[in-house]
Amino acid sequence: MSSAAPDSAALFVDRGYEVVAVDISEFEKLEGCVTCLSVRIR
Repeated sequence: MSSAAPDSAALFVDRGYEVVAVDISEFEKLEGCVTCLSVRIR
């Protein structure tokens, strides 16, 4: 999860998820997000 969203991260932690906060500020400047940087593996 983006480190720019600490309140959202806290909501996930409160629900029992482990959150890994990552600085993606350079991608966010280009209107990218964590979803755009993800690769789904089946």
